[in-house]
Amino acid sequence: MILIIGVAGVSVVPSVFAHEPDFEVKTPKDILRFCEFFYDEYVFMGAEILAQEHQRYPNLRACVILYNHVTWKSTLPGRDTVLIEEIKKYLDNADDIKQRGIRNSKSMPDWIKNDAKMWVRGEITDLGFAYGIRAMLEDHILNPSFNNTSRNCNENKLCITKSDFMKYSYSNKYGQDITEKYTVDLISENEILITTEKISRDGKEIASINIDNQGAIPANKKCCVIDKFIFLTPINFGEMITIDLKVIGETSYEFNGKTRQAWIAQNSEKQDTLIIDKDTGLVFSDSHKETGMTINWEKTELIDTNIFEKKYITNKFVIPKWYKTITMWLVNDLISESEYLNATENLLEREIIQV
Repeated sequence: MILIIGVAGVSVVPSVFAHEPDFEVKTPKDILRFCEFFYDEYVFMGAEILAQEHQRYPNLRACVILYNHVTWKSTLPGRDTVLIEEIKKYLDNADDIKQRGIRNSKSMPDWIKNDAKMWVRGEITDLGFAYGIRAMLEDHILNPSFNNTSRNCNENKLCITKSDFMKYSYSNKYGQDITEKYTVDLISENEILITTEKISRDGKEIASINIDNQGAIPANKKCCVIDKFIFLTPINFGEMITIDLKVIGETSYEFNGKTRQAWIAQNSEKQDTLIIDKDTGLVFSDSHKETGMTINWEKTELIDTNIFEKKYITNKFVIPKWYKTITMWLVNDLISESEYLNATENLLEREIIQV
């Protein structure tokens, strides 16, 4: 699962903002150096955000295999040799490595089957094998059906529960890209405790804020132009949902490949326009127009949430040891690929496997 560097053989010029390597990546030794180059960012950001921040290296997250190798933090003289041999082991089959960049498959890719063999033999870690399960979830090769794909929202209450998260992306007129994730930690009678995780050019910031039971974000803590990320339900046409926001129409909104019915709300000056999910009151987008010598738009958009459907859990990591037996049956052709995938979906649904 060691990465294919998208710019192999090309010297990468460092960016003023981005943390980019300025050396060629051609050999296993170069790959080790490449992973070492990004290790501090991995510790600071985590694998997912690191991959988002450096999208020109689509398989950067594969460095996690090395980061979790027992030898990675070793100070012994043979440390580099061991890790380079580990890289060579994965680079042995060039076709298999290339397939790691091929997504949107309809069946279990060969590279994941190869990982399954190595996992059964103890040649890669659980985390390394979990990457393949994650890839199949993202490509919908695995389609677990969770029981809580929909929720009942109580009247005049925010339609959120503990552990819900909403992640927004924001780009302003200055070209700054920001993401902010809101995670519900605690819901009490008078307030809701939210953890915010903000990623910007300045790095990663984590903080806690209290919002009221109307969903308002404190003015001195709010992200970007968004004042609220969720409204009380039900919402009706023509209703004033804040002092200055009125529901003026309805629309269909495409989110994660699914169409949802939404309300359009706008302020009296028509400078703020919100798209709000009808069922949950969740804000899909918040557009703000500034007028002056020129017209500038600032927009905040929802990019990820677990409110509409339960997603595979990313803050936990569990693969039971006995699951190797089922994987071994697949490797030895004792069960079919479809039987293996069905069994995996079932275990994901029951949260026995969490990746």
